[in-house]
Amino acid sequence: MRYLTAAGFGVLTAIATAILWIVVRFVLPLAVPIFLSRLGATQSGSGGAGAFIGSGSILLAALVGFVGGLVWMLWRR
Repeated sequence: MRYLTAAGFGVLTAIATAILWIVVRFVLPLAVPIFLSRLGATQSGSGGAGAFIGSGSILLAALVGFVGGLVWMLWRR
């Protein structure tokens, strides 16, 4: 039961880490220029944004999250 709980927690942390990675790598590069233009930090109508994220980096983030969550739960119990 200990290993099943640790694996379940590892899956949850993998999902959370992957979602956080997607937000940081994809959403923020698109949203920050829009917010800056609304604040008046840039000239209106200027600027551009682009974002690209590959599945490899998402899988790596999920793997790191899974291993971290698994190890943390095993050490905790």
